[in-house]
Amino acid sequence: MTNAIEIDDLKQAWQTLGKRLQQQESVQFELLHISRVERLKSSLQPLFWGQILQLLFGIAAILTGVWLWTTFALITVVFALGIIVHIYGVATIIASGIVLALITRNDRSLPVLELQQRVLQLRKASIISAAVAGLPWWLLWAVPPTVLIVLAQSNGQPLPLGVWSWFAFGIAGLLATWWLYGWSRRPGREALAKRFDDVAAGTSLRKAQAELDALRAFAEE
Repeated sequence: MTNAIEIDDLKQAWQTLGKRLQQQESVQFELLHISRVERLKSSLQPLFWGQILQLLFGIAAILTGVWLWTTFALITVVFALGIIVHIYGVATIIASGIVLALITRNDRSLPVLELQQRVLQLRKASIISAAVAGLPWWLLWAVPPTVLIVLAQSNGQPLPLGVWSWFAFGIAGLLATWWLYGWSRRPGREALAKRFDDVAAGTSLRKAQAELDALRAFAEE
């Protein structure tokens, strides 16, 4: 009888110890979860401020474009370039706004899987935002000198052949970039495609993903 009571007491003690260990692990994971998510949010700060700058640049592009197509509405080339710069500014603002909205959605109360999905969405949006802001510069770099040349010609002479070669070069560079991107997506080039995406996404997102990977590894142990 005494031995049975001792065994029951021992089982109860083990159960109590097991519950306490589970509670301790739960508390430790919760603390780690909070710490990792805070570090994740901190790692995204450079991306946040980068998108703020990109948004401000988009506003400046809109103001420049509006000034061009309203002030020089009678000069066809300048009017068209003003519209293009205006559209570029709008697209840049929209892309930056989407990324900024996705950054603010990360909260420490979310489970790891949900956070990973949101960081993946943010990564895709960041890559698109970088493309929207960066790729048009194959052509946009030629806009300022073209406008200056047009405005300097008071007699309405056609643009010099060299100006058109600038835009031809930009179109060729843009097409080559798109071809290279598509080529990297072909089967067997997954590592190259990932390197392209990592460069476009930036260091901030790589650090954020590393924090989530470490947290998920701890949870699966």
